[in-house]
Amino acid sequence: MSFVEVNNLVKHFPIRGGILNRVIAQVQAVSDVSLRIEKGETLGVIGESGCGKSTLGKTMIRLIEPTSGDVRFDGVEITGLSHAELMPIRQRMQFIFQDPYSSLNPRMTAQQMLAEVIRFHDVVPAKETDKYIEELLETVQLRKDSKNRYPHEFSGGQRQRLNIARALAVKPDFIIADEPVSALDVSVQAQILNLLMDLREKFGLTIMFISHDLKVVEHFCDRMVVMYLGTIVERLSCDDIYNQAQHPYTKALLKSNPINDPDDRETLYILEGEVPSPSNPPPGCPFVTRCDIAEERCKSERPPLVQLGDEHQIACWAVTHPANASTSSDAL
Repeated sequence: MSFVEVNNLVKHFPIRGGILNRVIAQVQAVSDVSLRIEKGETLGVIGESGCGKSTLGKTMIRLIEPTSGDVRFDGVEITGLSHAELMPIRQRMQFIFQDPYSSLNPRMTAQQMLAEVIRFHDVVPAKETDKYIEELLETVQLRKDSKNRYPHEFSGGQRQRLNIARALAVKPDFIIADEPVSALDVSVQAQILNLLMDLREKFGLTIMFISHDLKVVEHFCDRMVVMYLGTIVERLSCDDIYNQAQHPYTKALLKSNPINDPDDRETLYILEGEVPSPSNPPPGCPFVTRCDIAEERCKSERPPLVQLGDEHQIACWAVTHPANASTSSDAL
């Protein structure tokens, strides 16, 4: 059994309208997502903005309640637990938010914010709280005397370090990092990523790392899943994603990566077509409106995730069951 298991998770948000404010449609933010994360592993979740990555993470730890499906954490099914039953487990699951400023209380000092969560979960005895806070700040490479500062007195990178300290304060086993470096300068991004890598090794953390940057995921993660319009279209190892990637959407993301050598320029790749509305997704493949290898059945039949290798799955009719291949086999 995997450390974290997500089975057929669905999250729809109602759209209301009319005089009676009735539900007239549903935004299908997450649609039938299943995944596994092993203990000590770092799983990357990649995709464009609006593909459902953040909603998936928040639904997994019930910051948002799921519409259907279930989540198992260390063998315990948590989607059916009451608030009181969930609290001891929630201490073991923490979330690092994307915006390092809006996720901090501007009226509380660093010490007050950390002390609040430490006391709530009774992490250490009250008399040891101050010492524990200083140790936390040193762990995320902040000075001890910064505990008396307010969020606006920190830089962007320092605020994110404070967010990480708050997540670590309750001694979690599993952390969901929701684009933790996207709002930071490139030089600071590298520092935060290196810090997360060090903390992962030091505390044996299991991490789900949400990002839209394939280069970051390739560097930081063991495996990755690619999401599009609320669904998973490909899963693969991060060992050699440039040669392993098969789905046309994953390939498009790779082509949009910044190049390492400015002299090695190629024709700019532009992903054409309109992104369908999540309130009215296509009946077939979600990527069909932008795919350059789409076949007729892609418009009406949703492709299943097909196993290509030990750690590789893909949902694409044109790759796993191309029409020209079936035609050739019928002729024989």
